[in-house]
Amino acid sequence: MKKKPQHAAPKKSFCQRWFPCRGDRPGTVVLKILTILFLVVFLVSGYFLLDELVLKPTAADQSVEELRQEFFPSESESSESSQTDESTAESTVQPDPTPTPKPIDYAKQLATLQERYPDIVGWIQLPGTIIDYPVLQSDSSDPEYYLYRNYKSESTKYGSIFASSDSLPFAQCRNSVVYGHSMQDGRMFASLLFFNSLDTYRTCPTITLYTEEGKSTWKIFSVMKVSTKEEHGVYFPFSRTSFLDDDDFMQYVYGVYQRSVLDTGVTVREDDELLSLVTCSYEYDGFRTVVVARKVRDGESSEVDTSKSRYNARVVYPDVWYTNHSGSQPVWTENWHDAVKDGSFSVYDGNG
Repeated sequence: MKKKPQHAAPKKSFCQRWFPCRGDRPGTVVLKILTILFLVVFLVSGYFLLDELVLKPTAADQSVEELRQEFFPSESESSESSQTDESTAESTVQPDPTPTPKPIDYAKQLATLQERYPDIVGWIQLPGTIIDYPVLQSDSSDPEYYLYRNYKSESTKYGSIFASSDSLPFAQCRNSVVYGHSMQDGRMFASLLFFNSLDTYRTCPTITLYTEEGKSTWKIFSVMKVSTKEEHGVYFPFSRTSFLDDDDFMQYVYGVYQRSVLDTGVTVREDDELLSLVTCSYEYDGFRTVVVARKVRDGESSEVDTSKSRYNARVVYPDVWYTNHSGSQPVWTENWHDAVKDGSFSVYDGNG
């Protein structure tokens, strides 16, 4: 007896295989719906992950890089400019085959940027770190305008490196305060969190700043861990930008010295200018890491002898630190004049 030929089941289309169709069993319908939901969740999650880890960081980097290339002309461009100026002035003189690059006028470069972005007041670099950004500054009506905006006023989680609106004009007061996020991917001011290590400090003991006054170098003097919370104890005013007189200024500097995790050996005196870089720190809620530097003086070498640096054995932390760690807050001589006399304030090199 011959068997009847078996006909192959008709192939299902893509839609029939993956989407609920008439004739599907109830279990099959549920399975297809769950599969579609899981796929949508996967794709949406993947997009947000890609956006957070790749797209947004790349966009932020490209935005700054565009400005960086404009602010720091290449060496070849500088050489060509120098050759052009020389040939215009003395057309009969043959140009040097190996011309010296013309010094860059950073004040002029900054003024050019300010024509389009008037709130750019400088550029900051910490050699050996990722910190290489423009510095923004808004007015006192909205001092944190650039907390979550870039120099184009576009919204971004990275925000900008921005100066306190109290220090107007920027870098021309006794303590210029600059803020930036400490991003988990290492961007913005995240590198500051590692400066409580001698190894990090010794690889990067100076800060380079470009303002309307040109290029300047600042020697890192102190690395503090401070708190913004009243419940953490006596508040230290790390964001002060102005002082009553030299005595008031030096009392503040003495407080900065006491709270430094490191004793860098960098000297200070009444006529010094300070630059304080502030970012969120995560030892406790409300903590900040503050890196304080003082400007290289006229005629002084910008080199730092880091072999003199050491950890501060009597560093003063906020009170909450001692609640959760052994020990108690060390006692220091109260007045900075007396501290100079008894050797507690050994880095002072003024005449007071």
